[in-house]
Amino acid sequence: MNDTFLYDSLPYLVLVLAVGVPAWLRNRARLSAWVMGWVEREGTGSAAVSLVVGGLVMLLWHAACFLLPNAVGLFIRSPLRLFFLEVVGLIGGMMLAWGLVASITRRFSSREPGARVWLPFQVLLLAEVLNGLSIAVGYRWASAWYVSVVVPYLRSLVTLQPDATLVAQLPLTVRMHLFGVLALLLAWPLTRWLASARSAPTLVSSREETAGQGGIVTP
Repeated sequence: MNDTFLYDSLPYLVLVLAVGVPAWLRNRARLSAWVMGWVEREGTGSAAVSLVVGGLVMLLWHAACFLLPNAVGLFIRSPLRLFFLEVVGLIGGMMLAWGLVASITRRFSSREPGARVWLPFQVLLLAEVLNGLSIAVGYRWASAWYVSVVVPYLRSLVTLQPDATLVAQLPLTVRMHLFGVLALLLAWPLTRWLASARSAPTLVSSREETAGQGGIVTP
């Protein structure tokens, strides 16, 4: 086995499995209920499938580059494999963009409580995806410089030793992509809180409930 993978990449893979598997086992029922609710809202058409598949492709693509940069670097040393990875990322981004457009359009006409609260977040996510697609088209071999420039910067943030020397020299479009991620991380919990507040049932006191059923309410 390659020493680079054994010592640099395998620990991250083990950490993800050690944290992710127990979390999934503890929250299977909640995750299943969330998936069923999502299917009821988004449906099972081609746009919904595109949203899920595209989202998973982009998530796995970015996670692999961040967690396993050395393994990804070895993989893309071959021009053919680098081209394959670029094509997969481009297709995943386009699928995600299409699914987001369909979901945004559906939410505009939805009467579900809290549905439109997610519109600003989805629009922001769509802008981030379109920005990523423009980077993939305008700057060749994004996978290569993403692993060699952006990932070291992200890792320096995790280790509390930020080093933006190389990132500061990137084109404005790429830097905007990074700031877009920060905006999404900030908007996610706020949007969830607003959605839960909008969809919360109206609280009715026991006195009002008794009165509504024709009962006698004493002062």
